[in-house]
This record gives sequence, C-alpha cells and structure tokens, in this order.
Amino acid sequence: MAFGVKTRRSARRRAAPTTWHLEGGGAPSLYGWVAVNMAKGAGYAALLTIAVLGFILLIRALSFLLPEDPYAALDAGRALVATALV
Repeated sequence: MAFGVKTRRSARRRAAPTTWHLEGGGAPSLYGWVAVNMAKGAGYAALLTIAVLGFILLIRALSFLLPEDPYAALDAGRALVATALV
C-alpha cells in the first residue's frame, strides 16, 4: 500500500457527523449523550459545592452565637447556686 492512498477503513474513521444531536431526525448521537451527561455532572458538582459552602457558612454563623469561653456558663451557674444555698 502506497503512502497517502486512502482505504475504506481510514475514510470511515475520518468521517465526522454533519449534524448536531438536536438537528435532523432519528436517534440521538453519542455526542448528544456525552454533552447531556457532562452537563449533569457539572450541575451535580455545582450543587455539592454550594451545599458544602452553605454548611461551612452555617457553622461559622453558629460559632458567633456561642460564648468565647465555654466554661464561663458553668462558673456562673455554680456561683448562682452557691449564693442561693448560703
């Protein structure tokens, strides 16, 4: 076989689709399936990212409601009980 001579096999391999998956009729092509699944994956990744960021922000907001010294409430309670008993 000489260099540059096209065979049936190479001609089939190089043949590209002429229409997009939404155009024309018939069954959808593999390109459409790949595009839809890649879009779904990107959507799921975006939702997961937003959920993780929301969870982090929720914990951060909750940390502002808590006292800096967690044992201060216990000490105040002990002092209140001690004054009530005396």
